[in-house]
Amino acid sequence: MSLSGGIAERGSPVRPLDIRHLIFDEADDHPSAANGLHQVARQLALEQLHAGDHSRLVFLAAPGRDPEVPSGIPAQILPLRGRRILGRNIGLDQDVLDAVLADAGPSTVYHIHGVRQPLLLPIVRALRPRQIPYGITAHSRFAHIYSLDHKLERPKTAFYVRLVESFALKAARFVHALTPHEAEVVRRLVPGARVVLLPNAVYSSRLDGVPQAPTRLAPSAEFPIFGFFGRLAIEHKGLDLLIEGFARYRHAGGKGRLALFGSGQSHQQLAEMCAAANVADVSSIEGPRFGQEKLRTASEWDFYVAPSRFDHMPLALMEAGLMGLPLILSEGTGLLHQVEAAGAGLAIADLNAESVAEAMHAAEKIGPAQWRMLSESAYRVALSIGDWTAIAASLRDLYCGRPIVGEARATAHVQQCAAI
Repeated sequence: MSLSGGIAERGSPVRPLDIRHLIFDEADDHPSAANGLHQVARQLALEQLHAGDHSRLVFLAAPGRDPEVPSGIPAQILPLRGRRILGRNIGLDQDVLDAVLADAGPSTVYHIHGVRQPLLLPIVRALRPRQIPYGITAHSRFAHIYSLDHKLERPKTAFYVRLVESFALKAARFVHALTPHEAEVVRRLVPGARVVLLPNAVYSSRLDGVPQAPTRLAPSAEFPIFGFFGRLAIEHKGLDLLIEGFARYRHAGGKGRLALFGSGQSHQQLAEMCAAANVADVSSIEGPRFGQEKLRTASEWDFYVAPSRFDHMPLALMEAGLMGLPLILSEGTGLLHQVEAAGAGLAIADLNAESVAEAMHAAEKIGPAQWRMLSESAYRVALSIGDWTAIAASLRDLYCGRPIVGEARATAHVQQCAAI
């Protein structure tokens, strides 16, 4: 095989890995700057570069797409061009495939981001004869196939994965799942795949240090303000449940306000839903915000609400926790049990508007001292879930075919692959 999982002898030279993050950037309404999958790939590439490896982003970009690449990260932006059926690319033109594989050598490993992707097969068919190893991160794209109580929800998708993608998944060095539910789904669909469990994260101890604790000590003057930021994907994020639940809460005497901002083309639809529910005057739907503007706006809220149906481990939820926002969340986020155990928020018991309203009523009754405790716990639990430095170190072991120690809490020390 191209990479060795052995241990280097003391003093023996070790060559850096050539890590290529392959991203299928198909046309959608979500800009690269706010795309969680892109954020993960960018952060991992930065970690790997600072650890001494050669890392690059390889985007297969649809026409009109302009992936964001921070300065300092090598990148190839290649056209998503090839055979298409029913509006989906199922093959790549040879010149594009040649560019993806250019200069691959004995230290090369591909990290493929995304599943349920027809282009996975031609990529893997090109890698396998060359004995180039690869790993795959699912990015929650299996999350909706089975419900959280193990019922099959998408039989056609399950059939496709078993019939078509199982070959690519079984041959991967690893299939990276974000949550126990996602790991269970992969194991059920593809027995024999090497499934590993690692979280997402929202900070890097190597690059940024440990994020400072929030300085805010009390609820807002307009308490309670319920907020959501992120991709405005109505079904995945449960935003219809959020608005309907908020309306039930208000009509039953609740005093709070609702604020949403994010990317996508659902702003008008969400605004119409607020108007139809007679809560337009106590809610706002705005476009995406980044950096200090996002931090400044969200820090004025009292709670971050995530009634996700199947959007596992959303980065925005963990960002909100680091801001010190108490969390109101569903089991569909994959983070409910950690948040409850840490005393960092409130549960949305079931995926319906009634449960959202009940959680909001409970939140409104929280006093200043309890709110501060929730805020401090939200920061601590977000801090504890994941550090990109530790996650990148674990992934490096996986690239080399080595096991990782404590899947969700690997050491942050980067161990070099030996005898590459």
